[in-house]
Formats: sequence, structure tokens, C-alpha cells
Amino acid sequence: MRKILCSILFVTLIVLLSYPASGQMRIGRGGPMGDIFQGQPPPPGAVTVMGRSFFGAIENGLEGSLALLIGVDDQNVRQELGLTDTEANSIRLLRTQMLVHAPQYATRFKSMSEETQGNVQADLNRDLGRVAEHLNNAVAPERRENVQRLVFQTLGGLDSPLVNLNSMEVLNLSETQRGQMKTVFDEMREERVAQMEKMLGMAEKVITAGGPQNLSPEEQEQLGNQARELEAQSFATARRLAARLRQHLTPEQLERERQLIASRPGFLPPLPRQMRERQQENTGDGYTPGADSWRPGQDLPVQIQEQRRGRFPRGAE
Repeated sequence: MRKILCSILFVTLIVLLSYPASGQMRIGRGGPMGDIFQGQPPPPGAVTVMGRSFFGAIENGLEGSLALLIGVDDQNVRQELGLTDTEANSIRLLRTQMLVHAPQYATRFKSMSEETQGNVQADLNRDLGRVAEHLNNAVAPERRENVQRLVFQTLGGLDSPLVNLNSMEVLNLSETQRGQMKTVFDEMREERVAQMEKMLGMAEKVITAGGPQNLSPEEQEQLGNQARELEAQSFATARRLAARLRQHLTPEQLERERQLIASRPGFLPPLPRQMRERQQENTGDGYTPGADSWRPGQDLPVQIQEQRRGRFPRGAE
């Protein structure tokens, strides 16, 4: 089984399950859930509530805030964003304050019933909004624009299953275009949410069991088949969404998207295979890496693998 992707953008929000031929799957014990539950499996329902909250947060543009919280300790990220020491320290302080308050959520999750899930999720939504507001005040506007660009590049542009209206602002949308894009997102939201709920259901089963080692071989095989099918559905939906979004963009905006992906910083992790294939269809040879960055068919250099461990989001493979 392939590993569960636990990254601040791909899985603190949604937990994507994918499996390789090796038959092994690993669950990371770090990240926000690891901090809240101190490496222990979350209680039933916690993964779903957190996933729904982060999915809503991403829809409302919180992905930039999450990227700042996880990326502030990475020197490459700080340099790329132009963060000052004062801004970086303010972000770290906020993260520390969040961890101080994390135990109260752990307690609420442990005693949570189906009737109280909505209350916990509403409070989590509110607190995530406060995080975004704090970071907007702590970071200069030009830095926020850099964050928006880097998030767009990290996700992989319009071909990403996590693309949203806020992330598209990097393409300098007009008011008319915002309305057109919102209509597209609204029309496809039910389909995307349904896929997210299925992902969370699979993640809930694995994580609350304490890991795949506690599932029977039959359950592991069944879950792997379900994950592969859902992965294919998710990227198929993303391709249809991207095609509809691109219909409302000007040639200049389409070229800007291409250039942003072509200039992805070399320290970012590789994009999922499905997105690399899609970009090769669009451009003939995929995005153009920097001199020292990952190239199709190559593994990441060892030093980049070490830099990425537990830091900025990994790719899907």
C-alpha cells in the first residue's frame, strides 16, 4: 500500500490515501494531528471533523496561512517569500499559541458525540478564521502576494484537486471572471465534497484503527482498491474543473499560469504523477525545472529529501 499523504495542504485538509505495489503504508505521527493527540490515534470522528474544517478553510483562502505556519522554519521558504525576522517570529509565536490550546480540542474530540460534532467543527472553523486574520496582520501585503504565488505553484496550478477561487487570484482575475469562476466552483462543489467525504471515511478507518497493521490483509486490499478508484475519480474531476476554469481566462492569464508552473522553485516537492502527465499534455514536455530541481524520471536529491522531511508539503508519490 502507498503511504497516506499527510501534508499541510493535502491532508491536514483532506487525507488522501494511495498505495504502491510494495504493499506498505506509513502513517506520519507528526503534523497538527500528531501535536494534538501526541502521536496517538485520533478518537472516532476527529479526522472527519478536522478534514471538513480544513476543507472549508481552504475554500475560504486559508491555505496561505497554513503554508506560512508549516513553512516558516524552512530557510528556502522564508527566502522565497521574503519574510523578515520579525514576521517569522510572529508566525512562530502564533503556532506556539495554537499548540498551547490544542489539548482542549483533544479533550473535546475524545468526548465528542455525533450530536456535538457540529459544535466542535463550528468552533474549529472560527479559530481557523482567527489564525488567518492574525497572519494577514502580521505579514506585509507584498509578502502575502508571494505566499499566494508559492501556494499556487506548490499545488500545481489549475490542475490541482485543491484549486480554489482564492488561489486563482494570482492570475489577476477581473470582477467578471471572479463571478464566472465562482459559478463553476459552486456547480462542482457537491461532487468535490462527496469525494472528500469518502477520503475522510477511509482515513478515519485506518487512523482510528491505530494504523494499517491493525487491519486484516483483506481489509487492506479492499481499502487499497477503494483508494485507487477514488484517486482516479478525484483527478478526473480536477481535469474537468480545470477545463471549465480555463475557458474564462485570457491568453495572457493562461500564459501566466504556464510560467508560474514552469518556474516552480526547485526546493518544492514533485507534483503528483497525474498532474505531471496533464501538464505534459498541455505543453509537450511538462514544466521546466530549475537547474538543481527534480526532473521527471529522477528521484529528489538526498539533500532536498532531508530538507523536506516534516516540513513543506510533499508530492503524491
